Amino acid sequence: MIASMMRATAVLLIVAGGLYGATAANEALLCGQEPSHLPPDEAIRHCTAAIQSGGLPSADLAVALVSRCRAYIRKPDYARALPDCERAIQLAPKAAMPVNMRGWVRFNSGNLDGALLDFEQAISLDPNLAMAYRGRARVHIRQKQYDQAIRDYTEAARLDPDGTTYVGRGECYFHKRDYDSAKADFNEAIRWGAGARAYWDRGWCYIRQVDYSRAMVDFDQAIRLEPKFAAAYRARAWVHNRRREYDEAIRDYDQALRLSADARGYYARGRAYYHKGAYILALRDFVQASWRFWTPLVVVVGLLYVLSRRRKDNSAESPAEASDEPPAPDDLEPLVESPDAPAEEPVPDPEPLQADTDLDALIRTGMKDRTAIALLEGLLQQAGIPFFVMDQNTVARQEGGNFVGWWDIRVPHEREAEAREIIRAVEGMK
Repeated sequence: MIASMMRATAVLLIVAGGLYGATAANEALLCGQEPSHLPPDEAIRHCTAAIQSGGLPSADLAVALVSRCRAYIRKPDYARALPDCERAIQLAPKAAMPVNMRGWVRFNSGNLDGALLDFEQAISLDPNLAMAYRGRARVHIRQKQYDQAIRDYTEAARLDPDGTTYVGRGECYFHKRDYDSAKADFNEAIRWGAGARAYWDRGWCYIRQVDYSRAMVDFDQAIRLEPKFAAAYRARAWVHNRRREYDEAIRDYDQALRLSADARGYYARGRAYYHKGAYILALRDFVQASWRFWTPLVVVVGLLYVLSRRRKDNSAESPAEASDEPPAPDDLEPLVESPDAPAEEPVPDPEPLQADTDLDALIRTGMKDRTAIALLEGLLQQAGIPFFVMDQNTVARQEGGNFVGWWDIRVPHEREAEAREIIRAVEGMK
């Protein structure tokens, strides 16, 4: 809608080209096609030519400055975007768009207070500016005010529905652990063409609901749509790791590290190597994680972890520890929305979502047969306790005689005491 208005303005400039020259009007038209049709650098070049032509009246010069500001945001180059927004505000003090764009510059630069003031001012100048509501919602998310963010996204969806809006609101519901509402919004975002980001987000909802098969389908689709989506490879690797498919997990971690090398990626791959029994490779990844981020503690922890686990593996009295780690919170970055950025280009937020898993209490049982486990599952379901039985979706632990018949149960922390009572009752029936 905004881009259409700017293109319409530029067309009027061409019609009135005799007033100040067709060249400036043509450049203004090409500048106004950003963000829908031009890459940022090309849009910047056309906008700069229009601005420097000297042929644009003040109102249209402000439009060109806003377009170049938006292009700089997409680049991203916030240091150059801010002066354009400031100058546009001076030229058109009653226009909402320049203030809104300055809000996006401030938001992406980490100035949340300034961004909130700009978005609220833009809304007061133009209550129908959906982009300003989306911007204010992003600030609320950073401040963990998810209900306020949902209200702003709902208003933005009413004014100008698009995939980005539904992705943002879905992520708010995800933070609130309302996974059904989150999935409904991600479904809508997919219908609007939001692309890889929406599939990736929906996959995390399925993980929280312990539906790994559907999560895997969504991560596969995210990767098909965006082959360079490193977080999708990490998420898929987590599912492989959870299923004890360590070779597949390692391949996905390899690809994620090629696309975006970081400490959490090396550490996660190190765990996969460890569970596979490749202790030297695991230690190498622990060291690599430490070397990249100057945290020698990781090396110490990694060494102690490998040595202690190896002792356990060689002990006939100790069952194996669960092979999974909780869903990596660093992979749950909410979207930073660059204005009018294509929905299929996921842009990670520098501030990751810190969401705890719903199934975070691990209970080791002494049960040795599937009949008892089936009884336990029925009782947990009857009690309405969310749970996941280790190995119920994979083969039982047959790696060695010491491991056969041992089961782990994951339940929410707040239901742990109740779950333990049921487990003790079932164990007493054996």
